[in-house]
Amino acid sequence: MASVATAELPISNLTGYRFVDLPDRDELRQPLRDACIARGLKGLILLSHEGLNYFVAGTPEGTSSFKRFLNEQEGCDGTGTSSFDNAASDGTSSSSSSSSLSAHSSSSSVPPPPPSVLSGRFVDIPSKESFSATAPFKRMLVKLKGEIISLGVDGVKPATRTGKRLEPEVLKQWLDEGKPCVLLDTRNDYEIRIGAFDNAVDLEMDSFKEFPAHVNNDHHPKLPARDSSVPVVTYCTGGVRCEKATAVMLEAGFEDVYQLEGGILRYFEKCGGAHWRGDCFVFDDRVALTTQLTPSEGATMCFNCRAPLTLSDQASPLFVYEKSCPYCAEKKSCHQADSRTEGEGGLDQRMAAAVTEDDGAEKKSCHQADSRTEGEGLDQRMAAAVTEDDDDDGGGGGGGGPRKSSSKVKRFHVQKSPALAPSPSSPLSSSSSSSAEAPDVKKTKLDSD
Repeated sequence: MASVATAELPISNLTGYRFVDLPDRDELRQPLRDACIARGLKGLILLSHEGLNYFVAGTPEGTSSFKRFLNEQEGCDGTGTSSFDNAASDGTSSSSSSSSLSAHSSSSSVPPPPPSVLSGRFVDIPSKESFSATAPFKRMLVKLKGEIISLGVDGVKPATRTGKRLEPEVLKQWLDEGKPCVLLDTRNDYEIRIGAFDNAVDLEMDSFKEFPAHVNNDHHPKLPARDSSVPVVTYCTGGVRCEKATAVMLEAGFEDVYQLEGGILRYFEKCGGAHWRGDCFVFDDRVALTTQLTPSEGATMCFNCRAPLTLSDQASPLFVYEKSCPYCAEKKSCHQADSRTEGEGGLDQRMAAAVTEDDGAEKKSCHQADSRTEGEGLDQRMAAAVTEDDDDDGGGGGGGGPRKSSSKVKRFHVQKSPALAPSPSSPLSSSSSSSAEAPDVKKTKLDSD
């Protein structure tokens, strides 16, 4: 597995989250951003009063130093040691980090934060690391949100009540032995199309916010009875969605509820691809990761509706480069609306299709979104997701997936890439249906789950 950086994959991608009360959420924003900038990192951090969710990318030295900063073993500028004495070391000395980051810290005038800023709340956050050829982000953003993963239900507090944690190795043992259990996928339908556990329950959700309605259905055809003795094991990309999903299930009366510790990515790290089919969708420019935690070479995204596409999808006659894919070809797309003449009401259609971005602060049409520069498009994708689903405020997990129609536009943007355009003389082969065997196609898009 890609557990260390290589010459081909030199970029470290680090994700993590923690549910913890943050009454000083706003005051944490600048120190966290400064710490990332000083280390040369790019990515997205979501801060809410319920916790922290981050996805940053850079050199392995930079991401390791950022973990030491969260453990309060280094100052904001990458040098020094905090007065917080109980932080557990990740095995790397701050002195070596200081020298490796000299290029960044020498130009930084940011002073170390006072010890009270982090106050030990982010020490030993479990993290997941993978590697890629290039950084999947162009900028560093820290956003203030109502939730680090949007569920839309008041009173759900994973910090105080959540499901039992099941280590990846234990789940694999259960599956090897055929132990009765219900594997419940808490991700969105477009993520599950890229890959999932064998025989897992798919609730066919467009958004994680639909999850409570499924759980509270007394006669759901896909879920066991609430008093069933068969354990339910929930899973998602990185674990953050399951924190809330299991809390909702416990509140609804389900008794034996587990969450896969560290999510799919931790399972890949510990167990490889046993009992898994396909790849794992992620919310960044890589689009999907293989079971070896390397970027999938075949996955890309539809230019029009932003749906993730496998090679099989791209081989479909309904896939038209920069226009449509099998999931939007028969729908009235924004592309069609924007190409109408004004005499036919095109202007009205474009106005109706305008996208409200960043909590209503910015409105842009679908046509404008598709013509953005790479830097601007990436900011939109980063605001849409980190590691998990978040239709409303983009964070920790499926936060923006494919668009369902011109009136409900999700927030992803795929850059124009000539490498994706099949030439007339060499069309995509329909026999290459597995994303694990995909050719080298360029893709763009920002899990943590």
